[in-house]
Amino acid sequence: VSTQSTGESIQHSQFNLHSNQRKRDQIELIKYTILHLKNTFNKEFDDVYLSKKQEIARVAERSERIKQILKDLKSSDSVFIPAFKQIEIPESFLIVEDDEIKFEKYLTPEEQAALAEKERLEAERRRLEEADNARERALETMMHGKLEIRPEDELQKDLEKPDFMINKAEGQWSEEEQKIAKEFEKKEKHLLEEREKYRKALEAELKKLQTANTEGMNSFDEKLNKLFKLKIEYQKTINQEELKIVRISRSIYQQDYLEECDFNLSKPLDEFKQLKLRTQEEVAEIKRSIDKLRDEHELILQEDRGIEKQFKKDFVDLDAFTLDILAKLYKRRPKLVKQKPQNSETSSRSSNPFYVKVEDPDKLFLEAMAELDSEIHKPEILQDEIWDRFVDARRLKVESELKVKHHSQKIQDLNSYLQRKLEDDDTVKNKIEKTFQHLNDLRDKKLKFLMNLEIQLLLKQGQVEVDPGVFSTQFDNALLIHRSVIEDLNSQIVTLGEGKVTAMIDCKDYYKNIHLLEWEHEKMQMEAEDLNAKTRDVQTLRVTKELQVFLFEENNAQRMQKEIQTLEKTIKLNENMHQRKSLDKKRILDRLNRLIKERELECSVLDAELKELAVSLVERQQIQEACVADLVPAADQRMKDIVARRKLVDLAKSQSQEVAVLRAEVERLRMKTFPALVQHN
Repeated sequence: VSTQSTGESIQHSQFNLHSNQRKRDQIELIKYTILHLKNTFNKEFDDVYLSKKQEIARVAERSERIKQILKDLKSSDSVFIPAFKQIEIPESFLIVEDDEIKFEKYLTPEEQAALAEKERLEAERRRLEEADNARERALETMMHGKLEIRPEDELQKDLEKPDFMINKAEGQWSEEEQKIAKEFEKKEKHLLEEREKYRKALEAELKKLQTANTEGMNSFDEKLNKLFKLKIEYQKTINQEELKIVRISRSIYQQDYLEECDFNLSKPLDEFKQLKLRTQEEVAEIKRSIDKLRDEHELILQEDRGIEKQFKKDFVDLDAFTLDILAKLYKRRPKLVKQKPQNSETSSRSSNPFYVKVEDPDKLFLEAMAELDSEIHKPEILQDEIWDRFVDARRLKVESELKVKHHSQKIQDLNSYLQRKLEDDDTVKNKIEKTFQHLNDLRDKKLKFLMNLEIQLLLKQGQVEVDPGVFSTQFDNALLIHRSVIEDLNSQIVTLGEGKVTAMIDCKDYYKNIHLLEWEHEKMQMEAEDLNAKTRDVQTLRVTKELQVFLFEENNAQRMQKEIQTLEKTIKLNENMHQRKSLDKKRILDRLNRLIKERELECSVLDAELKELAVSLVERQQIQEACVADLVPAADQRMKDIVARRKLVDLAKSQSQEVAVLRAEVERLRMKTFPALVQHN
């Protein structure tokens, strides 16, 4: 419909919609196409609407004539006059008719007076006209109130009979009156013929007008049907174009979203790169500082070792024992207790009563060393001069050790700081790699999205061989193949299938012949075996007396009839014997049933006696226990209870055995009443 209405398409090809700008242009072009389609259909609709108006006018005109004809024919048939419905005239919704207002119109006193005066003048005018209207009176007198005389009106009038035809009998007419009567009959006959001709002419005209109305309405119905089909085609095309707009809009949104994601990933990637450069510079600076401190630390260690060697040289004049004591004192260091503050050092004393001030450990260490340098810790064998020299040397050594310790602590702190920076650098590196990977994946997806365009095609229902889903058909794994390829493939499949069927038919016929030959061979073998068996039977057949009688008897049918009669008599005899035996068995069965009922009654009596005996037994036990409880001591009572219980157990066993014997006897008696029917295989 789009190509028919707009000619050559002005839209871009769906295979060239790569950029968003072209997609937006395509949306505007599609909207223009939809507008053009709607305008084209509206023109078609206006033409059909105008045609309906004209057809309704023609049908109404013919219907008026049909009404007049039916009136002349004195028919009560109704005439259908088509008209527009209210929904077909939208302007009618804005027009209010007088009959739609159910309330009486309000009139002011002035309007009511004017309306009454107008009605009074109109009534006065009609009264004056009716009083003396010579024109209407003359028209009514001469032409019966009509200015035009229609031929059909004249035909409707009946002829007036002469007075003699009404007042006189036919035998009393004169010759003149008879002539007048004949002329009247001729006129009356002619009038009837004219009426019949006029009626036929009206019926023919009525049929023609009705046919014209029917053909006109059918013709318009065909136009309306074509318009409806055309509307479906236009609506289908518009829906397809609107679906294109929706798909292109979704594609624009997806492309914008991908570009926004690309921008959102590129921005932090640049920030991570700058952060990595700064981290690398800081790491290089820290490494240079660590190398410098290590060089200084080596120098300080050399100085410390030199101080220790110098100590041995300074006191070389002392004996070995004194030197050994000094060496031990030289290596002796005070032990400090580490103080742990209970709260943060930043908290004030006023707010925290448990605040403990942590002093400098080096200061505490030096104070402890000053205590070691006091005279209290001096050995008695040393002189004051030697002790003073020793204290100075040890103080120098302690200061050197503190210096070495401080340098080591600085190097350790820098190493830990370097490690944190390296971890931060690795973290930034991992973030850069992940962001870069996400960015590459996003760009690959974006490139694939730009190159893998979504194309909307219009295919017939039989050309789509994708299985429909629950809600919508998924075309993700579908392939678009040209129809010629499928037709060529189908032709090849048909050719190969025909060849396969031909080969299968040939193979079937071949195997059929083989099976037929095998069947004939088996048939011949079985016939040969049958003939051999018959021959063997004939050779081994023993000629008995019955066979001789059968062979030599001329009337075998009579002999067979006698045998049949004998067998029938035997059968009747056996039936009579069977009936007598059945009656005997029934009598025996009735007698056994009576015996069973008697035995069951005896058993019920025995069961009642058994229950009474059990009750009396329990009562006797209770009485015996009540009598013995007051006479016998506890041990004897227990012994008696055991003996009584044992006796009761024995009595219960004996009674249960008797009951079992009685039940077996009842079962035996019951089984005697039924005959034993032994089945022989």
